[in-house]
Amino acid sequence: MKRFILLGLVAVCGAIAAAAAGSQHTVSVTLNYDFSVDNACSSSVTTGCVKQFNIYDITGGGTPVKLFSIAAPGGANSTVTGMTGTGGPVTIRSGVHTFAATAQMADGTESSPNGSTATAGVAPGSPASFSVVVQ
Repeated sequence: MKRFILLGLVAVCGAIAAAAAGSQHTVSVTLNYDFSVDNACSSSVTTGCVKQFNIYDITGGGTPVKLFSIAAPGGANSTVTGMTGTGGPVTIRSGVHTFAATAQMADGTESSPNGSTATAGVAPGSPASFSVVVQ
């Protein structure tokens, strides 16, 4: 009986620790950008151009957490709509999060993360284990 209670407490503590740490999610984004001022990089244009877009979690106002990047469409020089990207699985706590997109030039300079933001609710993850006894 003591072993069963101990195992139960270990399972509960593990579930609490997992909830506190967050659960695995993928983040997908769609963005639009006007390349008429800063053209996208291409095989022939490698300086003074937009290389990629970086996606951050900026929840809480601290240091932005980079989630993933989306390559700029090679050689674009006008408005491009509907660019999409999805990051790999990342641990995110549940609750409302603020995400940001930045444009990064070939030399590494980047626009402000506060210039383009969106919020989304993150649902808690599912329980790590679950069992039912029906009699």
